[in-house]
Amino acid sequence: MKTDIIAPYVLRAYAWAVLSTNMPETWNTELYGGLTPIVPVAEEPELDEFSGPHIVYGYAEDMTGDLYARSSGSMTFAVYDNNFRRLGETLNVLKIAFERQDETARDINRFSTSKGAAFNGLRFGYVRVGFVEGGTPEESEGARQSALINITYEYYVDYDNIVTEV
Repeated sequence: MKTDIIAPYVLRAYAWAVLSTNMPETWNTELYGGLTPIVPVAEEPELDEFSGPHIVYGYAEDMTGDLYARSSGSMTFAVYDNNFRRLGETLNVLKIAFERQDETARDINRFSTSKGAAFNGLRFGYVRVGFVEGGTPEESEGARQSALINITYEYYVDYDNIVTEV
């Protein structure tokens, strides 16, 4: 496994694939100067010049349990949009994509395998929605609104190529 690939990167790539497939008129890199509008919190300012919706994410990894190869974590997407109906549709598409536990994991594993060696060594056991918080105005009525979707996951890694004894 490449050590620069972590579970949240795979989930972000999958979320983008789902959104750009199901809502191509909204989630399209051409509308964002070639950028993918799903970014870590620190990169949000890069999307300020664009008027369309965007997603900011953060994640937390849990300590491994008895089985060191099994890991788990939680990732939260904050979805920002000035159109409440579109915000709701985005949340619904993400919820449907991530709520099916082992079936979602199967779909993500199939997706990551299709990307070739980039995601080798990381496979999900389950992925599910922890919670969804609906749209709320950010600053004033008619302005940008935000909503949250939290995703919990379990994954397995193969670190056979990592040198741990130095």
